[in-house]
Amino acid sequence: MGKLLSLLARDESNCCSSPRYDIFLDFENAAPTDTERDVFEEVQRVLLDSERILEEIQCYKGAGKEIREAIADPSRITQERAWRAVKPLVDKLLRCYQHSIELQRVS
Repeated sequence: MGKLLSLLARDESNCCSSPRYDIFLDFENAAPTDTERDVFEEVQRVLLDSERILEEIQCYKGAGKEIREAIADPSRITQERAWRAVKPLVDKLLRCYQHSIELQRVS
């Protein structure tokens, strides 16, 4: 893809003898063919899921306070409070990891 874009971006200042190509690519109205449809829909599903994952990452709040309290005072109550704070973060990390595997699979 990079080679194609470099060919399209050539002008007289950075290319001495090669011809300049004038090609219009309509990325906004591109549509998959029938043979591409299954791959397109799978990639689109994964990319839509990426938006949810990014929102989760942006709303991330650590559990540092609860962890520090549980270390400073290792009582049952502080440890339970720390676990309740950490467990959703571990679940979020697992979702992010699984999504990264999914992204790698469709790329």
